[in-house]
Amino acid sequence: MNPQLLSRIKETPFFDGLEDDRLTRALSAFHAVRYQRGEIISGVADVDARTYVVVDGVARAVRVNSDGRCLTSGLLDAGMVFGRLPFVEETRTEQVEALADCDILVSSTRDLQTLAAVDPIVARNLARSNALRLRASEARLVGLAFQPVPARLAGVLTELADHFGKVTPEGVRIDIRLTHGSLAEMTGTTRETLTKVSGWLRSEDIASIERRLIWVLDWDALVAVEEGLRTMPGRTSKVVVEL
Repeated sequence: MNPQLLSRIKETPFFDGLEDDRLTRALSAFHAVRYQRGEIISGVADVDARTYVVVDGVARAVRVNSDGRCLTSGLLDAGMVFGRLPFVEETRTEQVEALADCDILVSSTRDLQTLAAVDPIVARNLARSNALRLRASEARLVGLAFQPVPARLAGVLTELADHFGKVTPEGVRIDIRLTHGSLAEMTGTTRETLTKVSGWLRSEDIASIERRLIWVLDWDALVAVEEGLRTMPGRTSKVVVEL
């Protein structure tokens, strides 16, 4: 394992509190894999029980329904755990895609479960990661239930800006390629509705969603849309979850 990657691993929240000897033992359960942007890291068809830890980069977790419909359940960054979780019997319904180049640690779920059973710090960090993901999923579910589509899309754009945004004189540039279909999945709506709402954001000079990147032109206005303080005509009378 190269020293640069090892340095990033030591800074990953999943390994917080592990001294050198315990860190070495923990790392013996993993091997490192680099995934390119757009690659599927884990999927619903995976046969082997594997657990993954993000060291660097950002990935998108997608829940796949039996009829093939998809809904983004959250973004995963450094320290987050996904795949088959230790101590949990589950049917795999989650697919994870790299939104940027990602360094990932991969372990047999059984090996990680054995490690967590004997090392309380690993068990604590695993529980913390799971709790953070649960909290984020609950917040996303609340948004789907109670926010109109413009507010949900604004929330997705601010989340992407936190991960990928670069401040420029013209606004915040989000350097990421997302199809309207992918962005609709992340927002919990249809492509047609997403196109209408993104058109409104552009007409109001709030944000511009282009093929290869996204521009946030007025950050304060985008936050106001996310918080429901600025609304799109015809989208506020009732909230409908569109999947």
